[in-house]
Amino acid sequence: MKKVTVRMIGAAVGVSHSTVSRVLNNDPRVHPETRDLVLKTMRQMGYRIETGNGRRTVALILGNNRMTGYVSSVLEKLLFALRQRGMRAELVNSGDVELLGSRAIVGAIALALEAELNERWSELQNLPLVRLNSPGCHRDTIYSVRSDGDAGMKLAVNFLLRHGHRRIAFLSDEEYRHEPELFSGRFHGFCEAMRAAGEREPERFSFFRDYPAPGFRNLLDLGVTAAICVGELHGAIVARKIHEEGLRVPEEFSLLSLEMPRISENLTPPHTTLSQDFEALAEQAVCLLEALIDHRAASDVSIPYRLIERRSVSFMH
Repeated sequence: MKKVTVRMIGAAVGVSHSTVSRVLNNDPRVHPETRDLVLKTMRQMGYRIETGNGRRTVALILGNNRMTGYVSSVLEKLLFALRQRGMRAELVNSGDVELLGSRAIVGAIALALEAELNERWSELQNLPLVRLNSPGCHRDTIYSVRSDGDAGMKLAVNFLLRHGHRRIAFLSDEEYRHEPELFSGRFHGFCEAMRAAGEREPERFSFFRDYPAPGFRNLLDLGVTAAICVGELHGAIVARKIHEEGLRVPEEFSLLSLEMPRISENLTPPHTTLSQDFEALAEQAVCLLEALIDHRAASDVSIPYRLIERRSVSFMH
């Protein structure tokens, strides 16, 4: 098959090859209609979109999720993984994805969790998208890389059970209506693991941003001796509340939280955590996007959590 060149694109559109080069370098001097037509023709003809120095550009889509905790950790690893492959990154808000149709990008990786992103992305023809911790839609070339929250929560619950804890609380920084819908499946995994351990109604001890826990002394009175905090910064917030109630971790109440790099290990005491593998999430997302760009076989990826044992969980006697 004959390689598609810049001159061939220019001839098909009816512009000079220098205009095509300007489009590839996102030169603002190109008329918007010309830019759109050149990019559309490139994608239809299967041209490998690169800048003048041979680098591919990938859009990183940010959403309404907070820029601390999970997002900052994954974004750091994504930028590194792209840089290692000689690829450029452009950051865009999920509310502006339509603008990407006029940019010389080869595809995108979305940290945004909004469900409606899939529908809006489908309007951008021939552009692959990899979503982190959100469902894909293969029909529209949208694939997924996720942390397996279902298995991760079972790992956490079983760790606490081995330490003698029988009644365990689930503390989420998400609202009640959002948590069960999350693609990771962490609330489902928690409830399944607790039911398997003999707790008939684990939902009774599950609390959310809009339905907060009644207080940790009250939880102790109900027989709760440990909690799993989900949300990378939530563990630090909960630890402070426990301290303000005059309780000690882990002597009087055990705490297992989600790993926040450079923070979890520096809390007092250092937290035992369930950790998303941020580096693997980023690496697998970039590898999957490259496969989609090059029209190679691709499939969704699930990455296990890791449990990091420190000093915030004690044995029950």
